[in-house]
Amino acid sequence: MNRSLTYALSAIAVLFVLFLLNQRQQSKYNLSSDRIFVNDSESIDRIVINNSTGDTLELIRTDTTWMMPEADTLIMKQRQFDQLFERLIGGKYDMMVSKNQGKWSKFGVTDSLGKSIRLFDENDQLLAHYIFGNKGQDYSHNYVRNYDEQEVYRTVENVFYMLNTSPTYWGKNPPKEQPDKEETTIDTTSSLSPL
Repeated sequence: MNRSLTYALSAIAVLFVLFLLNQRQQSKYNLSSDRIFVNDSESIDRIVINNSTGDTLELIRTDTTWMMPEADTLIMKQRQFDQLFERLIGGKYDMMVSKNQGKWSKFGVTDSLGKSIRLFDENDQLLAHYIFGNKGQDYSHNYVRNYDEQEVYRTVENVFYMLNTSPTYWGKNPPKEQPDKEETTIDTTSSLSPL
């Protein structure tokens, strides 16, 4: 073999080894699950939402319906619950953005900056606790961290607004009852007789 062919094959071999090393290094960052909540959402019987100002909202499932103990006169908005379970609890993240606890405030996933959601089962056992952050200029995504872990992930879509602690976000006042209209009848038969 001539020298130029030997150099070319050596260069290709080195590039192939570098490629394999790079692939191995990148495989560390593959996520085992891209769902935010990996358990069965049917097991959730109580939800507690906290915002950064200290406001708290509790949602409790009784049979198949949800209610708010603080505002039990409100009629629950089914659409809000559907979105909560489909887009937030059933939502996904697309990438890990940090493993560094020192960067939590940059993404807004600290206790004082973020909004948290805690999910409980029927025995009041904590299933999951997440903190969501909405820092930065990217309004189509949020950041989420499992409370007991250091990794911060970017959500696929913006779900931060769903962590609302206002009772009127989740429920509406029942329709006011209309007072019954009294029926008035006019007596067309007169008891007066001509003189």
